[in-house]
Amino acid sequence: MKHGVTVFVLAAAFLAGGPVLAEDMTGNVQFLIGQRYLSDDFWKPLDSPSNFGIEIDFAPVSSPVHVALGVIVAGESGTATVTTPFFGETSGSVDTRFFEFSAGFLWHPVKKAIVRPYLGAGALTLTAANESDWGIFSSNSHSDQSFGFYGNAGVFFKVGDNFNIGLDGRIVRGTKVTLGGLEGDADYEQVGILLGFSWGK
Repeated sequence: MKHGVTVFVLAAAFLAGGPVLAEDMTGNVQFLIGQRYLSDDFWKPLDSPSNFGIEIDFAPVSSPVHVALGVIVAGESGTATVTTPFFGETSGSVDTRFFEFSAGFLWHPVKKAIVRPYLGAGALTLTAANESDWGIFSSNSHSDQSFGFYGNAGVFFKVGDNFNIGLDGRIVRGTKVTLGGLEGDADYEQVGILLGFSWGK
């Protein structure tokens, strides 16, 4: 996970650095805010966490296919009830968290228009964690990491020369995690709002 963040930060710094790069490259920095829907019953009732992400895509000006790097975090909190032998029903807090780093490609078929659709795909590494706190009875924390694959699609509107606003959809498959001795997957569908900016031509 730390290596993924390092690569992402270095790529962002590299892209942001200097007029020569701006003349030869084009790309986007997109902020994604939305809702994730986990497909495995393993996560119920915390199976629809909110998410926030950043995706950077870049390529030479003449190429419609961009390299894409992304970081997404998601999480949801709730309460649950367990029954203990001596104290009966006890309520506690439960938290589910996800961290994801992805690398892949985005195809931008339209280069000069207000409306710009895109399609993408790639691979990712995902860390899933859950925590539960039952007060004086017990507290637990578990985490696991998995690789997977994603596909995404969306459309954004150019507002002026640099500002982007639109919608993004994402699907992830092929993950597998074990938390607290139980096996499941972290596959999901995700929809959200896109806000960002572009550079280059």
